[in-house]
Amino acid sequence: MKKSTVAGLCLAFIVPTALADRPPSPPAPYVLKGACPFECCTYRTWSVQTNTTLYSEPDRRSKPVGVVKAHEAVQGITGEVHSTPVKFIVKKPHDSYKPGDFLWVYSYQGEGSFLVLKNGELASEELPFSPYDEKSGTQCQENDEYCWGVLEKKMSNPWWVKVKSTNGLEGWSDEPEHFGNKDACG
Repeated sequence: MKKSTVAGLCLAFIVPTALADRPPSPPAPYVLKGACPFECCTYRTWSVQTNTTLYSEPDRRSKPVGVVKAHEAVQGITGEVHSTPVKFIVKKPHDSYKPGDFLWVYSYQGEGSFLVLKNGELASEELPFSPYDEKSGTQCQENDEYCWGVLEKKMSNPWWVKVKSTNGLEGWSDEPEHFGNKDACG
């Protein structure tokens, strides 16, 4: 048998074994179309608080279509949350979880509930932390008894909003904080 054939056969057995030993890579990013990502969030007439560039698509690399000016009114049409999953690592037993288990967390849904990948399916799960806390959004805010896991790193889930101005300019922005009147509760 030729040396090259033997080397090829050896690689055929070594490579799959090496790949099998690697930890699984995170699932793909997920786009939540139509999302309004906080409690009482609503699409309706919004106020523009800061001059804001609008894009043709929910992507900063797309063509800018114009600018809505501060103090204008726009109609909030829809939105998308672009979620890249972050690993939530179980640190102590909780329900059916044991230390070392993990979930992939996609986005916050409000009231302590998060969209997660659990057993290969998207589901809602109540997790013991706030994505908005002072500890960079990865730690629990409650007492140790309630805390059963932590995020590996801070979540980053850009919320793209589609708006239409009174003069017909329509486009997307990833700066929802530039708009007021989004909260139906406040």
